Amino acid sequence: MTLKKLFVFTFILLSTQVKVYSAETYMFGGAKIFNYGIEKSDLQEINTSLVALGFSSSASSTDNTGIGFDIGFGAEIAPNFSIEGGYVNYGTLEIKTNTTGPTENIKTEITGDGVTGAVKFNQEGYYVKAGMHSWDFSGTVSTSQGSSSDALGSGTDPFFGIGLGSEQLEFGYEYYAIEDGNISALTLRFAHKF
Repeated sequence: MTLKKLFVFTFILLSTQVKVYSAETYMFGGAKIFNYGIEKSDLQEINTSLVALGFSSSASSTDNTGIGFDIGFGAEIAPNFSIEGGYVNYGTLEIKTNTTGPTENIKTEITGDGVTGAVKFNQEGYYVKAGMHSWDFSGTVSTSQGSSSDALGSGTDPFFGIGLGSEQLEFGYEYYAIEDGNISALTLRFAHKF
């Protein structure tokens, strides 16, 4: 996580200097509603693993959504083209599992954050962007006996976005690749030029 903080700090510092070379610099931030792409087969794997541990039965459920946010800076490098860098919070995925033989209520929470870098093209009320995100996820499992937290993984993968908006307000869709899986988000973002 220290490397991510260093990256964000460096980008913020550099973006304040980009004013000399750029027609426009801006700060942005907004909310994201994530869809984590968890399928019934993923939940069944959890249930199968718990039954293999000795539980009589296991049933897992999730609403497959979470609320996150992003903040960052951007700079116009050519007409209609910008570069952006920032921090993204991927929200929290919550999975609830109920077992019998013995009876137990298990809650699994998966959280993550990352840093992003992208090139963005915008024209006539729409935009597209593509870049990379460096992600880091951890999980916490809570039972009647207590809880345990552990790192789940980290990496760097591509992400893409498309949407509509004006100079200050945007509504869009983003897709984040994560190793062999993916998550997506609907975004509402505000930008302030300076």
